[in-house]
Amino acid sequence: MRILVAALVWSLLLLPGLAVAQADGPPQGPPDDPGLSIPPWITAQAGPPLPPPPQGPQPPRPPRGMGPGPGAWWRNSEVVKKIELSEAQVGQIEKTFLEHRLRLVDLRADLDKEELRLQPLLDADRPDEAKVAAQLDLIIAARGKLDKANALMLLAVRRVLSPEQWRTLQALQQEREGERGRPGEEPPGHRGPQPPRKGPGDSPPAR
Repeated sequence: MRILVAALVWSLLLLPGLAVAQADGPPQGPPDDPGLSIPPWITAQAGPPLPPPPQGPQPPRPPRGMGPGPGAWWRNSEVVKKIELSEAQVGQIEKTFLEHRLRLVDLRADLDKEELRLQPLLDADRPDEAKVAAQLDLIIAARGKLDKANALMLLAVRRVLSPEQWRTLQALQQEREGERGRPGEEPPGHRGPQPPRKGPGDSPPAR
């Protein structure tokens, strides 16, 4: 913890020099877009994504394997068909989603508040190490609660699916992530799973 606090304080001490160096150099263009990183399925639970705080720990990444993105996968007719999801299952997943969503919104707000409280402590001329460390503990605790709530919702949704449906859903998610990572291709136009990629043993297309 002391190493983390020392690193944060040291980075603040370097900021004035960095600002001067940037002012003397050529104007900086916009940073390269690293690409849309779709947080697997939990992103939609707490509503629209909130802007990250200027500094401090970032929100936890949710468990992988359920990735509907903003368009929930159980509302995607293509996914429903591929995993053979029944109407009763769709209704149960939607109910689970709504039951957990309000708590996830509250927990995300709690985490954001704790992160914002860290900022003035770091902006002080002489940051108090004890206060910064205590606030970091609160941030870690808030993050843990949010991560736990995400995992419990994941388990609740998983209980609705059969083992085979769960494996198929994971395979579709991996295919979608693989398609997004292919170089030289434009991002897909929708949030649903993408067509499977050809394997190493597949024949090349005829010329």
